[in-house]
Amino acid sequence: MRNLTELREICENIEKEIWDTYVDENGKADPIIDGIVDIEKFQATSPKILWILKEPYDDEEDGFASGGGWHFSNDFLAKDDFYTRMGRSRATWHPIIYVSYGIINNFMKYDSMEYIRNDLTMAEIIKQIAIINVKKLPGFTRTYDFSPIANAYQKNKALLHKQIEQYNPDIVIGASTMRLFYDELGIKQDDIIKNRSIDYSIKRNRIYIDAYHPGQTQITRDKYVNDIIITTENYWIKNKNNGSH
Repeated sequence: MRNLTELREICENIEKEIWDTYVDENGKADPIIDGIVDIEKFQATSPKILWILKEPYDDEEDGFASGGGWHFSNDFLAKDDFYTRMGRSRATWHPIIYVSYGIINNFMKYDSMEYIRNDLTMAEIIKQIAIINVKKLPGFTRTYDFSPIANAYQKNKALLHKQIEQYNPDIVIGASTMRLFYDELGIKQDDIIKNRSIDYSIKRNRIYIDAYHPGQTQITRDKYVNDIIITTENYWIKNKNNGSH
């Protein structure tokens, strides 16, 4: 098992590679660095969770430097005022917090949790997980066009898969992004199992969840949160009993 020093070195090397790999062809933006939010807390957490999102939103109105060049974890997620800094992206971050909080706290279900607005300490769970974006150059406008995300994956998939393998999570949750990764992961259609609102697959003692984007409106929030938690709980208990963890 890697020690904390080794994990820090891994993260530092990946950050340098992100900076060198994600280059804006128009010269207008720098990458936004992502990965493990708090390395020490992530190392001490079980099970370990990695979320794969589409892209970071870069907006001066939200207090970020337009044009990228900042650190998604250090400058946003790991900040003590993360909850208040969410701003207009709260609809995305709340489900991520609920899901992650539930999984890490003995697979607690949505109805057993307090509302985040009534217990802001729940937002601290974000420091115990990893979050990466497929497209690490800033998104200046909100769009439903998936092609820039797919293009970013094809161009940078070696680095994206390195992030998964090097961070070594137990649970990977793709927010409408997971299917981009299937071929490289060796996940075939027959490996994908439908369960409630999500698809999932298991490969090399890791569960991959293909879920809606957390800001979705197709299903209720409690269903979104519980579908992911229940599926990961069943996987974790089964594999823990088999001695895989």
